[in-house]
Amino acid sequence: RGFSDFSNKNQRNVPAHKSKALQYFGVEWFMGRPSTETNTGMIELPKDPFDPKPYKLDFRKYPGVASGLGAEFYYRDGQKSPLSYYHMKSPATGDMVAVGATDPRAREARMIDNYVKEKTRGFAVQIVLEGRGVKAYFEPKYPKLMVRLGVGAKVKDLTEYVVRDPDCEVSVNKKGDVVVVHGPNKPRVGTLAYRLLKVMQPKLQTYTGKGAHFAFHPVRRLAVRKK
Repeated sequence: RGFSDFSNKNQRNVPAHKSKALQYFGVEWFMGRPSTETNTGMIELPKDPFDPKPYKLDFRKYPGVASGLGAEFYYRDGQKSPLSYYHMKSPATGDMVAVGATDPRAREARMIDNYVKEKTRGFAVQIVLEGRGVKAYFEPKYPKLMVRLGVGAKVKDLTEYVVRDPDCEVSVNKKGDVVVVHGPNKPRVGTLAYRLLKVMQPKLQTYTGKGAHFAFHPVRRLAVRKK
């Protein structure tokens, strides 16, 4: 479908207009029956199904660490778009891996990207603290993590969570409203970040707004019922 067009010429071709709708004494409505086949209410216009044809072999460059996936991944059986894999080392290009396929989604697979990030920079999660008096800090220094969930609230000691995974590092910004969990892979970072989040989230957060949430995932607020 293209963009909607309400001209009289196009309205006469739709099925809704062909079935005549008559008013009193057999007189047709003014300008005919309005069209019901329209896409003006859609958030996005319908897209054509993905068609990789005509097939064209193209390559995507990755750092040399991507070779750690090995031939078991790049030449595995059952691929709709078989991959081509080249590991090159030269003074001009350095250590580089070229992955080729006719389908761009195959050569830009998320598993390759996640493996490169895991071996180079790791993964991180931000926990944002909001509300008056809500703050996280180290007392006196790392790994003694303390969290206060409001003015006059009891301070919670989260040291046991910080030292639970030796490969995951927990840091706090200077203002004390952002806690960052950084580690080697997604499962370990996500597990530690979720456990910290559950301690920092009070039960009345949906009404007061105080507490913690993951970055870009705010908690849905609820209106307080007035008596």
